[in-house]
Amino acid sequence: MDAEPGPDMSYQDALVLAMKNEKAAFRLYMDLADEVQNKGQKAIFLALAQEEARHKLRFEIEYDEAVLTEN
Repeated sequence: MDAEPGPDMSYQDALVLAMKNEKAAFRLYMDLADEVQNKGQKAIFLALAQEEARHKLRFEIEYDEAVLTEN
C-alpha cells in the first residue's frame, strides 16, 4: 500500500501505513549506524533504531487487537 494519509483512510490502512513508516525509519537509523565510525554517533543511531522498532511493535499489537479480532 503506497497511500497518502488522509481523512478518508480506514483505521486498518492507517495502521499499516504507520507500521511501514516505522520500519522505514528503523532501516534509516540502522543504515546510518553502519555508515558512521564514531562510537557515540553509532550508539545514538542504534538507540533511535530501537525506539522505532518499539513504535512499530505498538502498531502491530494495535493492529492485531483492533483489526484481526474484528475478522
